[in-house]
Amino acid sequence: FPVINFLFSILSFFLLISCGAGHIPTWRQNAAADKANFIESSFIGNESYASKYFDKMLEDFRMTVDPDEIVKAYLARCAVSFALLEYSDCGEAADMLPLLKNKENIVYYNFVSGKVRASEDLPKKYRDIVEVSQNCNVEKANSDISSEKDPTTLLMKASFLVKKNCYNDETAAIAIDAASKEGWKKVVLKYLALQLSYFEKRGETQKAGLVKKRMELVVSEE
Repeated sequence: FPVINFLFSILSFFLLISCGAGHIPTWRQNAAADKANFIESSFIGNESYASKYFDKMLEDFRMTVDPDEIVKAYLARCAVSFALLEYSDCGEAADMLPLLKNKENIVYYNFVSGKVRASEDLPKKYRDIVEVSQNCNVEKANSDISSEKDPTTLLMKASFLVKKNCYNDETAAIAIDAASKEGWKKVVLKYLALQLSYFEKRGETQKAGLVKKRMELVVSEE
């Protein structure tokens, strides 16, 4: 009997833990993993894997038959393009706008599609960088992005500054450094190209030459 009582106590303990932790649906777990893999593959430059993970992520969200969940797949793809300095109107997400009820999705869409009209149309974590860009204080903007701990958010902020033409070579350097630490080769090349263009337009041939050499070093490995 003591053994039975002990086993019953252990079982009760684990049941309490599982109840306290809360149930996370399988589709949500899968979607989170596939989204992370999609972003990683896209930033590395592995288009084949990125495409596969996007399809899996979309299927995960479609399990809910909820437009506010399904649109997250399209927003994620649009955000990845945005971080890679590839801007678009996020057409697939735009088509779903009339079906959406979650304001956060609409606000995020406004940001990544470039349709922001007021501060309330912005995700909170991007409001500071948008405010700084309005008066184009590049030094303050660079300070903001360099202090950002999350590399993906940092890239989104840097890309926003580029889109608003409120950046310099240091802006690109901050993005390059963050992406390089993560091993995000495609991102690094995108921002190196931006930095190269910046120097060439200003006639800074020596600096441009160094950037070219760095790009050639990376590309020659492929």
